[in-house]
Amino acid sequence: MGPLAKAATIERLTKTNPDTIWLVARRGAARPEGFVTVLLLNEEGYEALLNDRMDLADPDDRYLVRQSETPAAVYSWASYTPGILANAIPLVVDHFSSPRYASADMIANVTTERGRRAMLRLGFDEGLEWRGTFKPNLFIKHRAPNSRLFPRRRYDQTVDSTPGTGITVVHGIDELFRVAAVRSAVYIGEQSCPYDEEFDGNDFAATHLLYSVKGEPAGCMRIRFFGDFAKMERLAVRKEFRRSTIAFELVRASVDLCRDKGFRKIYGHAREDYLPFWQRFGFKLKHNGAPFGFSGHTFVEMVDDVEPSDDAISIDDGPYKLIRPEGQWNYPGVLDRSGRSPWL
Repeated sequence: MGPLAKAATIERLTKTNPDTIWLVARRGAARPEGFVTVLLLNEEGYEALLNDRMDLADPDDRYLVRQSETPAAVYSWASYTPGILANAIPLVVDHFSSPRYASADMIANVTTERGRRAMLRLGFDEGLEWRGTFKPNLFIKHRAPNSRLFPRRRYDQTVDSTPGTGITVVHGIDELFRVAAVRSAVYIGEQSCPYDEEFDGNDFAATHLLYSVKGEPAGCMRIRFFGDFAKMERLAVRKEFRRSTIAFELVRASVDLCRDKGFRKIYGHAREDYLPFWQRFGFKLKHNGAPFGFSGHTFVEMVDDVEPSDDAISIDDGPYKLIRPEGQWNYPGVLDRSGRSPWL
């Protein structure tokens, strides 16, 4: 879209970074028959692209990285790949999945149905929300573990890119099975907790956080939400991962999730001998709370008073945000794309 770049601009950009342009030909062809071009952007360039401040017909060198540098984003600038030549696009995407580029987000501006289908096949998300503006034609493949432009919440880590390590909100039954595996190992296996006490009928009425280490379930937390308070439960870390900060990270992520949902009070139970751990995060004994026991242990009630996040979810955030997956309110979901897609 927009004016075409001049030959001098393409030559300049190619000298800055030879990975800018890829020529495409069928096997045995005497000369190139198509091309794919990308802009390898630094963080300033990434922001300029999203803010529509970049002259895409003549991008400024200050927005670009050299071949020896790691970009913040790979932007699909322009391409001509008619017919069978379109098979070259996945090869270019594979190149930009190599270690040097693996942490760079990939972005494309798509204006045709053919291009849309191609981006979806390659795993891109349709539509991008940037500072309150939805950009339906931008397709993005988020790969940066965290960035200033798209900061990730503690409870919403991109475990696919780190690799397989981080905290996520459980959204599917497979992830819930992983949570159950951790709790079975810790509470039933180590502490001889009866099955019906551990799996108490509340798991399908709760939000769960799962901590994975290289794809292996390592820790979890359960949170239930009541009228004016949230309740944190079932913190568990497998024995082989306890010489780590996993328990601390799960508590911090759980508190963040409660604050992002607008809660001001968090309630929980702690074994008496574990109370000092919870006090590190601001929890204190509940006023008038008395010790109580079950499963052979004595517990105390505790509370933590917190402030809602500045951007806590609210009824005024609009329908699309409020139907997004739990904990992913800052990213367009499948129903955003369905409701706002220009292809309808």
